[in-house]
Amino acid sequence: MNDEGAKTMMSGQPDTPQTPPTATGTPSPSPPFPPLVRPVADRTLVIAEPQPPIPLAWLGVVSGPGAERGHTYILLPETVIGRTAGDMRLSGDPTVSGQHAKVRLEPREGGAEGEQVFVLYDLASANGTYAGTRQDYSDDNSRVYRYELNNGDYVLLGETVLTFWRA
Repeated sequence: MNDEGAKTMMSGQPDTPQTPPTATGTPSPSPPFPPLVRPVADRTLVIAEPQPPIPLAWLGVVSGPGAERGHTYILLPETVIGRTAGDMRLSGDPTVSGQHAKVRLEPREGGAEGEQVFVLYDLASANGTYAGTRQDYSDDNSRVYRYELNNGDYVLLGETVLTFWRA
């Protein structure tokens, strides 16, 4: 069947076939529906692998001048924390660097396939990044450069204390 004789189905209604031009040479009016579309063989459609959903996780302000106590920051797949720049600003704390730290969602080292964790990184901050349990997060030996966060962990940036939670 040639394209002119093809019928298009839309909303269950067949399209009327086009009639050839009249004897005077003027073409007949176009049908109300688009012509039949055929797939093109020389094109490739690439469908991306489905991505796992981003788990809900947040940092809440416990104390300090960085932000109001109880303020909650929802974490993105990568969240930069700083005083003057980033996704999470602790502008009230002068001891927090402009870009102090970041939290990034990544595969767990040595974990099961698809297992993801939020990892805290220090971004060469002037006053350091500290993390750990409630009892030891502020100790000198709790200074971190890379740290896998767990529910209930405390994080100290400058003089601002945060706590990490994941749903």
